Amino acid sequence: MGNTFSCQKELPIMPVPSLNKTCHKLIEWAEPLLTQKEQTRTKKVIDQFLQPGGEGEKLQNELIKWGSKHAPSNWSAAAWQDIYLESRGPLAINSNVFYYLKSKLDVKTCSQANIAAALIVSIYNFISLIDKKELTVDMQKDMPLCMNQYKNLFSSIRIAQQGMDKFKVSSSRKHIVAMHNQRIFQVDILDEKGNVRSPSSIESDLDCIISISGEGQNVGVLTTMPRDTWAKSRANLLQISINNRESMTVIEDAAFVLCLDENTPDEINEVSKQLLHGDGSDRFFDKSLQFIVFKNGKTGINFEHTGVDGSVMLRLVAHIYDTIDKVSVDEKDAFTDTEGSLAQRVKEVEFDLGSVLTQTTRAAVDLFVQHSANNQIRVLNFKPFGKNQIKQFGVSPDAFVQLALQLAEHKLYGKCYSAYEAVMTRTFLDGRLDVLYTVTPESMAFIHNIRTPDCSIQAKIDSLIQATRVHVERANECRFGHGIYTHLLALKYRYKVAGHDIGIDTLPEIFTNEGYQALTHSVVCTSTTSEYGVELAGYGPLVDDGFGIRYFKRNDSICFNITSRTDMQDKLDLMRVYIEQSLLEMADLMRS
Repeated sequence: MGNTFSCQKELPIMPVPSLNKTCHKLIEWAEPLLTQKEQTRTKKVIDQFLQPGGEGEKLQNELIKWGSKHAPSNWSAAAWQDIYLESRGPLAINSNVFYYLKSKLDVKTCSQANIAAALIVSIYNFISLIDKKELTVDMQKDMPLCMNQYKNLFSSIRIAQQGMDKFKVSSSRKHIVAMHNQRIFQVDILDEKGNVRSPSSIESDLDCIISISGEGQNVGVLTTMPRDTWAKSRANLLQISINNRESMTVIEDAAFVLCLDENTPDEINEVSKQLLHGDGSDRFFDKSLQFIVFKNGKTGINFEHTGVDGSVMLRLVAHIYDTIDKVSVDEKDAFTDTEGSLAQRVKEVEFDLGSVLTQTTRAAVDLFVQHSANNQIRVLNFKPFGKNQIKQFGVSPDAFVQLALQLAEHKLYGKCYSAYEAVMTRTFLDGRLDVLYTVTPESMAFIHNIRTPDCSIQAKIDSLIQATRVHVERANECRFGHGIYTHLLALKYRYKVAGHDIGIDTLPEIFTNEGYQALTHSVVCTSTTSEYGVELAGYGPLVDDGFGIRYFKRNDSICFNITSRTDMQDKLDLMRVYIEQSLLEMADLMRS
């Protein structure tokens, strides 16, 4: 009996927040980041925005009207999807996220093809649960979560277009695309009856692909380019021949991409680098899901963010971790193959490139070398303690870690800039995320106290506890639809779509004012989720002068993946040191 979408009708519709409350929270949340003059100007701009009959009221009414017209969907869903599709920078590093998977398979005894075949079968079992509506409903404590994102997970792709990309989901499940040695292959996973083929026969196909010598066309590297550049080349590619259009359709309709990578990363920073971006070869960054299996058996995922958020990805990761070692790939004696049947199941996907696109591909390789060279990664595996110890301090582990990140930043700069933590809103129908801005007057008070030598220990402890409480309160506001980022994002989106129709011809000043700008320029961009089945995860910085920090709070350790642009690498190294220092300093304080 199917139950995947059984709770969808019971999910609450996220209400459009009060405009007054959002605007006053904007002042309150931005205040620790602003000078007195900037605060005064921000208040003046917001008062103007809130005038009866003014821009704020017009946009709010337009948003409510649009939300009612598209009910029961979520009024914020289109705005969230468009924020990804509008981005014109390369997907790699800037947008796509990676996961490095824990493995139950012995990489010393299992080959690359062996591990990849088990991975494919495990994933296809998960696809079957979704398609048959047998995947159990995700829960947050006793509340069901929206399951609609699972419809975007497989056979989906972000298609590069001028000005704004589009997102496409296919119903196809028959094949995947495997990439190796700059070549692309269509591999049928379902047989004529729609059943998943045997693991050993899939392994045989992958072994065949790996054995093919000579480099291919390296078409995947085109997906590393800035979006408008790739959109132009993609349009040219499709105009050349019917074969090119058919080849692109094969990739678009594939359930996912399997990257059979020749690299053998061992050290954790190198694994992180290869999963986040690699060298651009044997990747197709437009696809929602790329599973990367290195020659040494290490495995990861690189995913495109438009249709899917981290909480959904973690459910898939947990399934792989729970089932991959139960896939039997030892049936080779019972399996025989012929050239004919192999040719039917594995087909190289080739394009008619012509001289211009061949040159574009070469240029894309050089461009990506520059792009990836502008990203630095540092992994901090903090082992002195984890969430169990922090709980004994009587505070939220996540709030404690976030406070340590702010303290580290203050040690680096002598002040704190805006810090971002993603908060899931899937308790609502079609909910995605809201943004918890973590810098508060209370966190600033704690940092002042702990950095003041003559402040009493008790005052430091009290201010730490108070700062963590406020963090939890603000997180809950975001979780239950009372954050401000998504509301302001949706208002800005309605201006873009309908501003002219409602008499607003220029972007309202609230969005260009110091308050909004300071709050949304997140120098520290963070995210955390369940660490079940995951060794590491990460993404690039949100802004050029910032850090991308993905962390996992384990029982007895905390693991951070920290990124920055290359001209920030000295600060990145210091940030890593200061995070460790701050965690130890705060723990010593709470033990005193």
